[in-house]
Amino acid sequence: MSESSIQNLPDSMATSFPEEYREKAQPPEDKLVVSRRKMLGFLGIQIATGALVATEVMAAPRNFKPECTNRGITPDKLPNARAWLATDPTACVGCRTCEIVCSLSHDGICQPALARIHTRYDPLHSLQKLIAMPFECKQCNMADCYLACEYDALVLDKKTGARVIDPEKCQACGECFAACPWGMVVHNEEKDTYSKCDLCGGDPQCVKYCPAAAIKFIQLG
Repeated sequence: MSESSIQNLPDSMATSFPEEYREKAQPPEDKLVVSRRKMLGFLGIQIATGALVATEVMAAPRNFKPECTNRGITPDKLPNARAWLATDPTACVGCRTCEIVCSLSHDGICQPALARIHTRYDPLHSLQKLIAMPFECKQCNMADCYLACEYDALVLDKKTGARVIDPEKCQACGECFAACPWGMVVHNEEKDTYSKCDLCGGDPQCVKYCPAAAIKFIQLG
């Protein structure tokens, strides 16, 4: 993306670009004031999301292959993630800054389709009461993507416990892509590679530069 095209972006997006990608860009300095009602609404959304995730991860994994014993880990022995992203769809403005920053920081190119976080739209409110809703990797405890890999290419980040694809081991078989029930494994068709959210090693850029503070980074202990 050229400097001129970045300058033509809406203010909410242009001001949120990392400095290494745009010399004059600075993250928003204004701190959003969160009202009690908004905070309660956010907590309610997270509780509902947590219940949905719990239902998913507690169910028997559909993609576990008993023959995949190279890790020596069965579904009940897979360590839980110690960090994850939480999104607030009531705060999301659909600017897609998260997608742009994600693709820039990981792939060096402004291509939202390669982002590890997605913004989905429903302008007619046919499926939800919101126009835009961010979707992020759940870092599932009983991760189907991890259990489906036959090449030991899904590894656990030592700092966050995030389920991460090791590009050196990945054979581009697509098993993790097919296994993820949330559709959060990304396929780069040009390079024929697969990737997913790695939480940026504990410093997620989407959280850092979201102009609406709609993404939170939660880390245990």
